[in-house]
Amino acid sequence: MAAEKNFENKVKRYLDDYGCWWLKYWGGAAYTKKGIPDILCCSDGMFLGIEVKAPNGKPSLLQLYNLQEIRASGGYGILLYPKDFEKFREFNEHKEQDNAWYLENIKYQSDWKKKLEKES
Repeated sequence: MAAEKNFENKVKRYLDDYGCWWLKYWGGAAYTKKGIPDILCCSDGMFLGIEVKAPNGKPSLLQLYNLQEIRASGGYGILLYPKDFEKFREFNEHKEQDNAWYLENIKYQSDWKKKLEKES
């Protein structure tokens, strides 16, 4: 858990430095929705839902579903691992739907979904 929290703090510091508005969402409390991305963010007028994971972290099907719904509504749904932090920074600073890293991230989410569906 510490690795994920440390990485999340790094992401939040970057978002602050870049001038984003963001909110840390915690879905474990009463009256909160489960599966919502860890960080809800407005960057350059665009909505980003960022699910932060430690290097070996595993998303849930509900988290993947919510990232997909964010994309379907015109926002950016991102599953973010530490290895991709620099690519995420580049993406955020030039947000484009056809950005190679972002398209790869969407495919990665789809691969996770297939894997998790097989396990259940």
